[in-house]
Amino acid sequence: MASFCSVWRRSNILFLLLCVLVAQISTCFSSKVYVVYMGSKNGEDPNEILAQNHQILASVHTGSIEEAQASHIHSYRHGFKGFAARLTDHQASQISKMPGVVSVFPNSKRSLHTTHSWDFMGLLGEQTLEVSGFNIKNQVNIIVGFIDTGIWPESPSFNDANMPPVPARWKGVCQSGEAFNSSTCNRKVIGARYYKSGYEAEEDSADTVAFSSPRDSAGHGSHTASIAAGRYVSNMTYKGLASGGARGGAPMARIAVYKTCWDTGCYDADLLAAFDDAIRDGVHILSLSLGPDAPQGDYFTDAISVGSFHAARHGILVVASAGNEGNPGSATNLAPWMITVAASSTDRDFTSDIVLGNGVNVTGESLSVFGMKASASIISASEAFAGYFTPYQSSYCLESSLNKTKARGKVLVCRHAESSTESKLAKSVVVKDAGGVGMVLIDEADMDVAVPFVIPSAIIGRRTGKHLLSYINRTRRPMARILPSKTTLGLKPAPRVTAFSAKGPNALTPQILKPDITAPGLNILASWSPAVADKQFNILSGTSMACPHVTGIAALIKAVHPSWSPAAIRSAIMTSATLLDKTHKPIIVDPEGKRGNAFDYGSGFLNPTRALDPGLVYDAQPADYVSFLCSVGYDEKSLHQITLDNSTCARAFRTATDLNYPSITVPNLEGNISVTRTVTNVGKPENIYKAAVSSPKGINVTVIPNQLVFTSLGQKISFTVNFKVVAPSKGYTFGFLSWMSGRSRVTSPLVVQVAHSNSGLMR
Repeated sequence: MASFCSVWRRSNILFLLLCVLVAQISTCFSSKVYVVYMGSKNGEDPNEILAQNHQILASVHTGSIEEAQASHIHSYRHGFKGFAARLTDHQASQISKMPGVVSVFPNSKRSLHTTHSWDFMGLLGEQTLEVSGFNIKNQVNIIVGFIDTGIWPESPSFNDANMPPVPARWKGVCQSGEAFNSSTCNRKVIGARYYKSGYEAEEDSADTVAFSSPRDSAGHGSHTASIAAGRYVSNMTYKGLASGGARGGAPMARIAVYKTCWDTGCYDADLLAAFDDAIRDGVHILSLSLGPDAPQGDYFTDAISVGSFHAARHGILVVASAGNEGNPGSATNLAPWMITVAASSTDRDFTSDIVLGNGVNVTGESLSVFGMKASASIISASEAFAGYFTPYQSSYCLESSLNKTKARGKVLVCRHAESSTESKLAKSVVVKDAGGVGMVLIDEADMDVAVPFVIPSAIIGRRTGKHLLSYINRTRRPMARILPSKTTLGLKPAPRVTAFSAKGPNALTPQILKPDITAPGLNILASWSPAVADKQFNILSGTSMACPHVTGIAALIKAVHPSWSPAAIRSAIMTSATLLDKTHKPIIVDPEGKRGNAFDYGSGFLNPTRALDPGLVYDAQPADYVSFLCSVGYDEKSLHQITLDNSTCARAFRTATDLNYPSITVPNLEGNISVTRTVTNVGKPENIYKAAVSSPKGINVTVIPNQLVFTSLGQKISFTVNFKVVAPSKGYTFGFLSWMSGRSRVTSPLVVQVAHSNSGLMR
């Protein structure tokens, strides 16, 4: 018997070893899509780059050009060099060691960061010619590219009435495809492309690709484009809500569309192809309402960081959303060569009243235009549990969790613990299918996002939900009636940073403050794709909606100041922002209503009119980003591969804090440090600015010199900001530096964290 057991064990061990070996061989030889990034383009002919890419691929395919071409998906050969291809892990490793290869990374999927807002910020009516005394007619020559889900060109937001011919600098195309031909573009939407090779390599496109063309089948791309650059629409509305005129920030700017995002997301291989084409096409600004999940990876293994780096080197400003995870350190799109946008509210909301049987009126969020004709019994969904579901599970109104006999004819109170709008909507479907006549949703995350429910419904927060459940539990026959949603204006306080908006600190490079700015992103009305629910306009929330608000203002700044660099435009937007709400009190953050700080809103809330006339700017050139990369650990060999020029680390910054950024962040202050900044005069030729400082708690801040005397336009003056610990405090503390001259105020956030030893004492 012992001999039999010994043989049995040896056989099983051999079998297990064989299984492991087979699994390893399978992993080694199974292929997936990788992006091979090879840095800047240095004058090579695009066809030569394609041939070189095929040669590289052939070298890992036993010399076969046919196999190389079969594995090839995209070549990047206009703004930078590289390719995407289907490779085994071993082949990817081989290529990563070849000369000229900067990085090799998987074809990761990125997520979308999903009117009155312009009036709220002070841009009224059509305003296509002038803003605050500045002539903005030149916006017709500004081309804004959108990397998103495409566009619905027939939307009234994209009509080209009275627009002049397409700018001569435009080198793009109007790519034909399903329900979209080369004549679909016009003098407003001047170009459109679509990319799906990277997507199709990862997904079953037969089930998920709608409109194999630049046409928008999701709505998100049309929504973001119309926020930034949509024409004036006199009768925009969502089912009768928010009726009135609406327009984009730069309504006469041109739109170029790069459709990279499909039903399940956007893949790196396609995103880089869009950046590559946009650089060649001649866009001035690129807007991306999408990004990676937190935490973000290294700059040159992240498609958006790579693409935006080369865009910035070609003078293109990139504006991107920060993300919707809402937690400290969750901000993404962290590179210092792009603008990263957080989301905030306006003073407009969409509310439904819940009238209780005791006469108390509770207000909730909703886009449901349905109302109950009479009061009905209201119960907690936990009381209607069904089958194998516990009362706790049923309280979240999960699919099939409700007993139809108990739910029929009643208003159900459901709980919600996620941030997804779709899952909130799904709960109303579950209640309706169970026979419920209404739903009150307790949003445990307190997101304040209005949702178009399928039955009379409203969303309330945790505190209000507790009171409602108390009423139900203490009342013999609790009753409720939910009224139709209505538009509410003049909401206070506003703006507020939304609960879902991703926040700092910067998890990749703490010395660079992210997000940079906040803009309206809560319940925003804009254009939509009729392919989705057969409607022209829709109301959405997310940093996806905040991003194009900044894009629109960037387009106006570029129109007024066409020679400004991307960094100068970013500086104008950041240093002109406000830290106060409309009641002149500090901006607060949902859901708790705590006072906000720079990790919530960056430099503050977008101020369009002041951004056109910032007085001073903190400028930066591509060489400065090379010095930045040296400071965060890139060596000269890597830099040569990325830039293909004679860049060195001879002028490397001491730390990343030394980049001439419009904010100053010191994440590990030991004793004291001096930080230098340089400002350029873009206001009156002769002007004097004086420093005003609000020091972070426990830090003494001095500025030398504390007065800047300018005698000419374009003059640059450097100054030093000294930080000294006087009373160590735990965590980050916040302040600001303002340069003041008459009514001009140029403000930069100051963010400091004191270094502590293991014993808890300052070093």
